[in-house]
Amino acid sequence: MFTHRHGPSAFGTIKKMTSKDEPMTAETDVDKGDRSGVQVIARSIKILRALSTHPEGMSLAAIAAHVGLPRSTVQRIIGALDAEHIVESVGPGGGVRLGPALGQMLYQTQTDIIMVARQHLEKLSQTFGETVILSRLAGMNTSILDQVIGDQILRVVIPIGVTVPLHLTADGKALLALMSREEVNEWLGGDMPQQTRTSKTILQLHDELDEVRKTGVAFDREEIDEGICAISVALETYMGAYAICIIVPTHRMRKNAELFKTALLDTKTVLERQIGVAAI
Repeated sequence: MFTHRHGPSAFGTIKKMTSKDEPMTAETDVDKGDRSGVQVIARSIKILRALSTHPEGMSLAAIAAHVGLPRSTVQRIIGALDAEHIVESVGPGGGVRLGPALGQMLYQTQTDIIMVARQHLEKLSQTFGETVILSRLAGMNTSILDQVIGDQILRVVIPIGVTVPLHLTADGKALLALMSREEVNEWLGGDMPQQTRTSKTILQLHDELDEVRKTGVAFDREEIDEGICAISVALETYMGAYAICIIVPTHRMRKNAELFKTALLDTKTVLERQIGVAAI
């Protein structure tokens, strides 16, 4: 037999209702703890984002002003992040910056982007029977991270890890188009070696990048090797900027360019919905 005890319930405060009362929701200590935990996470993310825009470091007062929180609250959160090496002290002045543990986690995302993108590379390759690559910026070049080789008799195969000049490749142009004209000039440093008769000058490249920004796709029309063309889209993800590229013999690009373009733009939409900057 259960005995009812009057007074506060172990599951929260319960009020006896009358016909005039509105329904009430019992709030537990667990509910309060969950809300508090979520609030701390949200505040921590705001602080980390502030620090990400100031790689040289920020003082606690500067962080507090930037995120709109009391200095004491910022100090407690920074202390917890510092204990996990997510942030670190800049020096005796009391400033802090993003720490090595965060860098390690970001480095590990290189494996994550390959895992996420792989099924999409495979789908594109199976649809067209062509070679599809995933690449990223590597200084003045693009570096291939992953590749699915096409099953056509005449196909293009590129060794993983090979680097190719940015201004000559479809993936390089797709990534350069994410930059402003000034940033492109600074990145390339004025060094534009020509490789084939169709390789671009810097002025021609800028005109082409303007078109890439409008259409979302970039082309390599025999600029690396005669007889080989490519089409690419850039991916703006929370892991960084990457490019997906379909590489084909020239005669098949002339025939299928619009089909490649539609499929790549669809793939870009799906991937950026999943891992794009707006997804965080």
